[in-house]
Amino acid sequence: MNTSEPKYDFLKNKICPYCQSKIKSGADFTVCSQCGTPHHKECWDENHGCTTYGCRNNPATEKKISIGDTDEIDVGDKTPEDIRDLLSGTKKIKTKECPNCGNKTDINSDYCKYCGYNLRENKFPDSDAKKEFDREFKKRYKDKVGLTRNRFYMTLGSFILIAAVLALLFYISITKLNAYFSSDEYLIKNTIENWKQSWEDEDINKFKSFLTDDYEYYGKDGRKIELKERLKRLELSFRNYRNIKIKFTDYKLISDSTTSDNDRKVIFSQSYESDKFSEKGIKTLRIYKGPETNGEWKIYREFFD
Repeated sequence: MNTSEPKYDFLKNKICPYCQSKIKSGADFTVCSQCGTPHHKECWDENHGCTTYGCRNNPATEKKISIGDTDEIDVGDKTPEDIRDLLSGTKKIKTKECPNCGNKTDINSDYCKYCGYNLRENKFPDSDAKKEFDREFKKRYKDKVGLTRNRFYMTLGSFILIAAVLALLFYISITKLNAYFSSDEYLIKNTIENWKQSWEDEDINKFKSFLTDDYEYYGKDGRKIELKERLKRLELSFRNYRNIKIKFTDYKLISDSTTSDNDRKVIFSQSYESDKFSEKGIKTLRIYKGPETNGEWKIYREFFD
């Protein structure tokens, strides 16, 4: 039985090789003086020594000599001097004091069997094991921190990539929208829609603002009506008709030999309804922009068939 209180750090999580169970804190133990392997004391006694393969304190590897016809004498790991003492009947065992626990142990012991202290290196075996444990713990902690950091960077990178893709898509969308809203197709269609709205609102001044000074109207009879006469007839219809509703469908922007970048042709179906009158037909508009119109699209010809 050990006669001192060893550092339990040395025994912590140690397994007795004989019974294959942990050596708990406070349990009686014996440490092999040669290999430093701790055992339960009862396991050591039952095995009559160490259970470590090849250890000189393992009964299976003990050295024996035969003296004539006499019984075998167990010499274990004794020195020649000790063997001579045994053969002569003088059982003189040299001991040394453990600097950790103060117990006497065989002078040839590498470890104190009472506390497990390493007598050759003057330290507990677990000091190196503890350092190795600390190194392993730090390594695993560093690896875990590194993995966490890498995951963070990967997540951050993914967010940045997604944000960049969304920003690019947003930029492309805005660019395309800006290009569309600034295109002649959109500006011409928007002009015609606003012109139609002023007609439904019976706002003669706003209606006139979408027409050039040399505006001409050609109805189903083919007769030409100039701007002044056209506005006069509209004012009359505004006084006599209510709930004017106009619908444009099948809108087409025509490009042919008669058109240019500043002179375009638009064709669409028109449906006109009011409380007293309704009609349907195909309307063709010639629309122009230039210095005379301050760069805005305005209608200079209107045909209705």
